[in-house]
Amino acid sequence: MKDKKAIKKDILDKFRTTKDGSESVISSQWLEVQYLDTLTPMEKKLFEQAVRDLINQGLVESIGDTPHQLKLTEKGENLIF
Repeated sequence: MKDKKAIKKDILDKFRTTKDGSESVISSQWLEVQYLDTLTPMEKKLFEQAVRDLINQGLVESIGDTPHQLKLTEKGENLIF
């Protein structure tokens, strides 16, 4: 079972792999279809907490109409690159 720290790492790792020199955004498609579907119900609750933590730490922000579309902030970019 993944803990909250592992879920945060997965999210930040996804940003590392999608960086192309423009703004880094993780689509709701990846989060909801490819990632969330692999989690257990307990891990899904931890996912929500992990996203809130990353937002509160200023590393990512939620964008768009869907709650699961995340953008890496400058602070987050400085941390992972």
